[in-house]
Amino acid sequence: MSLRCRVVPTDAFQADIERLEEHIVQRELASHTPDETCLFGFRDAVERAMGILAFAPHTCRRSEAHREFRELIVPFGQGGCVALFAIRGIDVVLLAARDQHEIDHR
Repeated sequence: MSLRCRVVPTDAFQADIERLEEHIVQRELASHTPDETCLFGFRDAVERAMGILAFAPHTCRRSEAHREFRELIVPFGQGGCVALFAIRGIDVVLLAARDQHEIDHR
């Protein structure tokens, strides 16, 4: 039986997620056919990703810019986001999140 990890979001990660949510809302408001459920879909995608991290964080790719960290792609719509995290014992510490099209984590 596998040991489940504890997923621990940092304040910086939470702020990044809120920034991404705001971007999604603004994008939809500017759309000719806004999807009123898109924010719920994004939150569901992030929640599923957290399940992956709790179960198998070592399967995620190493960060190119920060080799001591790993990244998980969270698919959503035409793109998604990338979560940067560190594995510390049984804790998976969520450090940052960015849109897939952004260059790098801040």
